[in-house]
Amino acid sequence: MLKKLLYFFGLVCLVHIAKANSDSVKTALTDFSYSAPTTIFGIYDPLNVNLNGKKIAFSAYGDVYSASNCFSASFIQNFFGSGFISEEMKNDAAAKLSDKNTIGVDLASGLWMMMALKNKPSMYLLAGVDYNFEESSQFTADLFHLVFYGNYDLQDYTAVMSDSKFSLTNVMEYKVGLMKHYTEDYNTYKLGASIGLVQGLSGLDIKAPSATLYTAEDGRYLDLDYDFTIKTSGKSKPSLTNFAGAGFSADIFAQVYFKGPEITINAMANDLGMIFWNNDPTKISADSVLHFEGVETNNLFSATDEATAGNSDSLLQILGVVEKSDVFTQALPSRINISASKMFGSDYYFTLGGQYMLNTPYKPLVFMQFAKVFTPLQMAIGVNAHGGGYGVFNAGIDISKTFGSMIELRLGSNSLLGLIAADAFTGIGGYGTITVKL
Repeated sequence: MLKKLLYFFGLVCLVHIAKANSDSVKTALTDFSYSAPTTIFGIYDPLNVNLNGKKIAFSAYGDVYSASNCFSASFIQNFFGSGFISEEMKNDAAAKLSDKNTIGVDLASGLWMMMALKNKPSMYLLAGVDYNFEESSQFTADLFHLVFYGNYDLQDYTAVMSDSKFSLTNVMEYKVGLMKHYTEDYNTYKLGASIGLVQGLSGLDIKAPSATLYTAEDGRYLDLDYDFTIKTSGKSKPSLTNFAGAGFSADIFAQVYFKGPEITINAMANDLGMIFWNNDPTKISADSVLHFEGVETNNLFSATDEATAGNSDSLLQILGVVEKSDVFTQALPSRINISASKMFGSDYYFTLGGQYMLNTPYKPLVFMQFAKVFTPLQMAIGVNAHGGGYGVFNAGIDISKTFGSMIELRLGSNSLLGLIAADAFTGIGGYGTITVKL
């Protein structure tokens, strides 16, 4: 499906190239100008904020995105909402499992300011506050089966759960930076960077490098071989008045606009940094081989509370679990985004790009967007599609609207198919940005 869309968009572009003459590539518009978004995500993008003669711009944004290679959008909505998962949902997810499976949730919002320096109008001061929540998991097909079906039908079988992991970061970031805008040899350049203080609200890191479970015939005995580590920032609830951890982050961004071919190249690296959890951190670890015999249970993961009541300490001792207070460091989920936008005439744009997130099980994501500009309406409407990331394929829509010379609004979704057909697609998401120029 993704290849067909690429072919279709490429064909449309070739048609418009054939129709364009040498004068049609001029981009200046008297009352309204549209810059193709550098990405199909709603993160703050200083490369896409143009003051257009104004002195200062304030931007507020919000972006939510969740996807998986196996869980449908309805599964994700129910799991994080009501908590009810039907047998049909489980069976559908099981049919899509691979050796290594992923699910991720990204939530970002913030408020930024861009201001032209009085003595250097080509230099801009940036300052902003970001909230970032990222939750991601990588798991094997056997781990999914044990959690959702139990081990009754895994007799005389060794379930492999090795290399499974889970990560959560919940932080505030306070940033300041500079961006320079200049022209050289008819080409236009933007270069900038920002640095910031990271306030840790909560964090969790779970890794199981090695974990297997053998269930003997008739469940006569179980052999559990495991090596896992759980690191958590503490039991206190996330609060803006509390620094559960502290760290640093940096953003780097660059853009070059080639006037002749009307091509814009964009590159961004966001949230490069780490956080040190030092307020109330806890480390739980275990590395052992256990043999269970003489206990009858149909499902190891659904034992009744009565079976373990009052014996939690003894159970931890049996499992060889060691718990201690230990400061730990977590690398921030860092986003790298690169794209190229091509303008055809003054009415059409095509953007092709890729994205990757460091320190997560995120797979390389390829995205595209084709947009039509409606100058009299001061509006642009685009359709986008992507494959990769935490999920597989999805598509959506992007709408940009300008009100006079002061207000710009952008709304969209890169996972609209997940909202329309929640049982068939594996991602949901939406974003919005408003910019006010003074």
